[in-house]
Amino acid sequence: MKRLLLLSACMALCLASANLHAQVLPQKPQVETLDNGLTVVTVPWDSPGMVSYYSLVRTGSRDEVDKNHTGFAHLFEHMMFRGTRRFPKKKYETKIQEFGADNNAFTWFDLTCFTITVPREVLPELIEIEADRFRNLHYSEADFKTETGAVLGEYNKNASNPALIMEEKLLETAFERHTYGHTTMGYIADVKAMPGYYRYSRKFHRRFYTPDNTTLIVVGDFDRDALIGKIEAEYGSWKGKRRKTRAKTERPQKAPRSVHVDWSGPTSPKMTIAYKIPAFAPGSDSAALEVLAHLVFGESSPLYRKLVVEDRKIISMEASHGIFAPLTRDPSLFRVDITLREGTTFDEVRDAVTAAIEEVVSGKAPDNRIEAVKSHARYYFELGLETPGDVAVALAMLISATGDPDSLEGFAKALAEVTPADVTDAAGKFLTEKRRTVVTLSTREGGSK
Repeated sequence: MKRLLLLSACMALCLASANLHAQVLPQKPQVETLDNGLTVVTVPWDSPGMVSYYSLVRTGSRDEVDKNHTGFAHLFEHMMFRGTRRFPKKKYETKIQEFGADNNAFTWFDLTCFTITVPREVLPELIEIEADRFRNLHYSEADFKTETGAVLGEYNKNASNPALIMEEKLLETAFERHTYGHTTMGYIADVKAMPGYYRYSRKFHRRFYTPDNTTLIVVGDFDRDALIGKIEAEYGSWKGKRRKTRAKTERPQKAPRSVHVDWSGPTSPKMTIAYKIPAFAPGSDSAALEVLAHLVFGESSPLYRKLVVEDRKIISMEASHGIFAPLTRDPSLFRVDITLREGTTFDEVRDAVTAAIEEVVSGKAPDNRIEAVKSHARYYFELGLETPGDVAVALAMLISATGDPDSLEGFAKALAEVTPADVTDAAGKFLTEKRRTVVTLSTREGGSK
């Protein structure tokens, strides 16, 4: 569910380069800031009768700086559905169902986002309900314990997949100080201890669920003047100021790192190769890394053809770029996730990846192929920004990283202007051995095959 939303946003970002001379959105996002700091971003969209209403809170696992309290941002993705005194949980759910709404949420390193798409005619009532939810969230200690139990169940379900354990090992190995060193799910010990932290949960909510830390993103068919007037009426009395997060600065990585995971159940061997990269910015480095991901690891790349198609050394290879790597407020990771066939060694795959990167660093990637990779983004553009929700989630991810609603257009412009030299420079600066962290996983000797 969350991954689909994130993949949709990733597509929207890749697509942003579709038109080299025109803006991505038909109209520039309009921004209104209320006296209490709440930001409202509106984008008219050709979706007759339908509106996406997204509430972006710029709080994620990055903000979990208190020891032994990982996972609270994700917990509040759940808690925000517990309701208020006016609209308790069941009444809230009933109203949303009556609207015929598509209602969901997701959490990431730097954000928690609540996503609703509704018919235009119910928008005024939806604003009233959502404003009440954000201003007056109410839950008892018993409610809190029930929800923490649900979160533990979600963790246990995810932990049956090697991907979660690999993610935990990757982040804690790559990051020694920064809170990007733990997943949005949090560590199992912290998740198990959550039921005893009811008072802390109230404190966490007051710290981060504030109007100045929240952006409403409204995309679709609406009357803007009526919309802003209703938002001012319903959200204007919301009070509070976000507390600053004291996330520790990560020290520069000076040598490659690696860790191996023995898995008890049957699975194909897996590895993740990741490199430290700068925080996202709609400039040449982030745009060049986007092109580089397609160039070196995309399905049309020589590396992919050789390892997957011709030699059949690996089953799959995916570079997590765009939404997964550069789109963070602080320096993070460019990562490549690979599933190997039995008999293929981790060393030979790592060496093949290193050699493919070196081809780019040495200037051997043809300029016309780099231009073709850029042009390929047009296809993604036409496919990925089809609905108000596609636009809203792309804006949410970009605003969470930059705070700037215009960063979608800025990134699109930077992507269109990337040169072969930019791509070569990015590979040489960031995809280097000393910046690399490798996580490998395989069924341990004697385990199920």
